[in-house]
Amino acid sequence: MIRNINKNYIYLGILLLLIIVATTISSSFSRDTANYIRMFEAYGSSGWGSLPSQVFQREAFLLIVSKFFYQFGLSPVFLFLTFSVLSLSVKFYLIDVHSKDKWLSLALFSAYFFILHDSTQIRFSLAVAFVYLALHYLSAGRKLLFAAIVFSSAVMFHTSALVFLVMLFFTSRKSLSWLLTMIVVAVLLYSVNLHAVLLSLVEDAIAYFELHRTFLNKLHNYMLRPSQSEHLGMLKPTMILVYACAVVLYQYRKKFSTYESLCYSALLLTIFFYILLHNVVDLQIRFRDMFFFSLVFLIPYIHDWVSKYVSKRVAYALLLMAFSVYLVKFIFYDKMLML
Repeated sequence: MIRNINKNYIYLGILLLLIIVATTISSSFSRDTANYIRMFEAYGSSGWGSLPSQVFQREAFLLIVSKFFYQFGLSPVFLFLTFSVLSLSVKFYLIDVHSKDKWLSLALFSAYFFILHDSTQIRFSLAVAFVYLALHYLSAGRKLLFAAIVFSSAVMFHTSALVFLVMLFFTSRKSLSWLLTMIVVAVLLYSVNLHAVLLSLVEDAIAYFELHRTFLNKLHNYMLRPSQSEHLGMLKPTMILVYACAVVLYQYRKKFSTYESLCYSALLLTIFFYILLHNVVDLQIRFRDMFFFSLVFLIPYIHDWVSKYVSKRVAYALLLMAFSVYLVKFIFYDKMLML
């Protein structure tokens, strides 16, 4: 009992520490710091009367928080703090409830998602937190509540959250077969440039249904940006690791809880969207990262697999070393922080 209480305090302490670190980085050292400060001042100074028109330009939560703190003369740091507290609190709750090994899940989370999302892409980070909270309810069979939370996340936090609604189609036992088939189809279509086809479909939908100043316009803007895809992009080292994880985790599918099964479906959707949307890089990255967060809940099974070949302690150490190396690479080589 005492040990459990101490572990709970440690867990809470890590949460508070990461909130402070995320707030510090996002407000001063991230790639997006200047953009968010600029938005805070622009939307905050425009007053509450402009809110109805601005929700078609930017997600509602950023607008509301910016206006609230700006009206009280508070600095943009409070904007970053609000996002950090909400996002990290929800994620820590989900990890505590659904991970077989919350410490290993936290290690993976800290090595990649914490820097990329909670410390940089703070709107997207909050959307990720709430769609996986929605997945918690989907695992309990509450589909309407799942859909409501995902839709609200798209309106309030980041429009790309809407793509997570596809999880409604992958809740049955046949889901795995469908997902594997979809991945095979995406691979077969890899040489086909789908950018022009998708762009035409979106433009036609906007014109025909007169859906101007809606989500489709934001989707259209994403698709208008030039592609940065490289030949054989689906064989990049980081994605090969994702494929390997999916193959390893397949062996444990019968041991998954309902939530973990949904997370495995999300991991396969990571692969599907990454391959299918290689000509629309902005969408490819957003959709990939939205579903890729699922690995945080599945990483304990990777530890189980590694433990077949070495002791559990050595397997744990190897994974922690790998996460640490990637974190250093992510910060310094990929220059995720503006130091």
